[in-house]
Amino acid sequence: MAIRYEIGIVDTRNIIKTLLDDFGYDFRDYALTSFKRRLEYILSLYALRDADGLIAKLKDSKDFLDQFLYDITPETTEMFRDPSFWRVLRDEIIPELVRSATSKPRIWIASFDSGEELYSLSILLKELNLLNEVNVYCNVLSEQTVQRITSGKINPKDMEVNDANYQRFNEKGKYASYYQTEGNSIMFDVSLIKDVNFIRQNTLITLDPGAPKLIIFRNQAIYYNQLLSEKIFSKLASCIVAGGYLALGVKETLENTNVSNKFTLYNEPERIYKRKNN
Repeated sequence: MAIRYEIGIVDTRNIIKTLLDDFGYDFRDYALTSFKRRLEYILSLYALRDADGLIAKLKDSKDFLDQFLYDITPETTEMFRDPSFWRVLRDEIIPELVRSATSKPRIWIASFDSGEELYSLSILLKELNLLNEVNVYCNVLSEQTVQRITSGKINPKDMEVNDANYQRFNEKGKYASYYQTEGNSIMFDVSLIKDVNFIRQNTLITLDPGAPKLIIFRNQAIYYNQLLSEKIFSKLASCIVAGGYLALGVKETLENTNVSNKFTLYNEPERIYKRKNN
């Protein structure tokens, strides 16, 4: 059983300062409590007894820095999480995007996904026969995340909830047709994501694919403080096309933000917003 190490706020801020000063990754405006918990998880994972040990290991190894960026990002854990959201995409939004497009519309998973959102979207597109009719982009913070996603390997312990979510999304479909069991491993059909464009971001999400018509940014802002949320919402609002859609998590909102006047609320239960024309 791993020993659970704890660090204080001062140590947390020292790690944040090191990440910014030495490596250019800015976590200053991440929600401090949840970020501190992720740091403590990493300390326990690698049997590092204190913040100084983590800082030394970061400075000593570029490979560990990439591993750290992978570990500090919470996993999305479920495929087809909130099945009703995926039904709205399937039945309303994506067909409309394709129908009204003069070229392949761009869909951007702007949250730091660990693969579950991407595979969910790809399955949805395949079932609509639209997998080759859109361009999909996905944000990642580390190279290891790309390697994990493109390996197709899914944790078997997640498959029961994934299957249940999928059946609520498409009760006539067969979830098992998208993966194979190899020993104790579950391997997804990686051809689903063969044309995905991965965008290696910094923590502030400064890059974008250019004129996306749908941005999926679910359950990410809950890890930010208000200042960072405002910065990133402004970034997303500035690049999304007029009439495009922005999907947030069900516990997130654009209300009382600096971009609330740029969007209308398209679907309140699923927190999907539509970009105004102005």
